[in-house]
Amino acid sequence: MIKKIILLLAIISPFIGYYFTVYLLKFENKKIPVLKLSILSLILLLSVLIFFRYFSHISPDTKYYPPKVEDGKVISAENK
Repeated sequence: MIKKIILLLAIISPFIGYYFTVYLLKFENKKIPVLKLSILSLILLLSVLIFFRYFSHISPDTKYYPPKVEDGKVISAENK
């Protein structure tokens, strides 16, 4: 879940930062630099994806077992 939150923040943080800057400094220029913000967002997204690729602690050889119900109890997912 934390990975999804970090990915979403990488995508929207340039736009949120821009709007806070405009709001706090009360700029009169209403033109939004969508192209620059989108490029910055893509750069952040790629850097986060590269970070997760190289610093993930799950080996490519691991096998994923989904959650299941045994004897009325939920057994959580496992990576073995």
